[in-house]
Amino acid sequence: MGQEQVAIKFEAAWSVFAQTCSHFWAPEPSYQAWFAHYLISQFGIDRVAREPIIHIKNFSESALKAKVGGGEVRPDVVVTREPGIMMPHYANRLGKASDLSGLGLLKDLAVISELKIGASAQGGLSLKSLKRDADKLTLLLTEFQLQHPGTEPPLAYLCVLDNHGRKQFNPDALEQYCAAEAPGVKPLIASTDARPVVSADRFITR
Repeated sequence: MGQEQVAIKFEAAWSVFAQTCSHFWAPEPSYQAWFAHYLISQFGIDRVAREPIIHIKNFSESALKAKVGGGEVRPDVVVTREPGIMMPHYANRLGKASDLSGLGLLKDLAVISELKIGASAQGGLSLKSLKRDADKLTLLLTEFQLQHPGTEPPLAYLCVLDNHGRKQFNPDALEQYCAAEAPGVKPLIASTDARPVVSADRFITR
């Protein structure tokens, strides 16, 4: 059996999700569930999980760490290299992370990703928020390479569904930012004509 084509499988799941769900209108957790469904169809239920918690306060001091801020990072959706999900909270007393941060989990992950949905935000997609998501993934990759030199890092994706009912997102600035400031993060940006329908009076009549 040849080497698993992780990127091809992940991007295929993203493409089908974007084509199938772009015209739906729901809170972001619903889109996260639908995307996980398509990832499970590619990788199996025992390899897909949401929001593992990684403690960043003890990461190396850097401008990037200061820019991300906060004490924890939670990638939206992850895919493991092998079947089996083992990712309790890094400080869980029944199974505490030996590195006290949970960063070592990335050795077991094939993919880390962030997901943003245009239709779930009233004002549409925010470039500032998207840049912060790219920064979070970059911080994890950078610290991982410092603490685990020579170990293959996971693939990192910033998944953006441009489906706001009234505002279309221009991807150029985000793509340029990732190329310059987050080269380890691949933006997957799906812009679609099949968007939620917003009525002139902005009422939903049932």
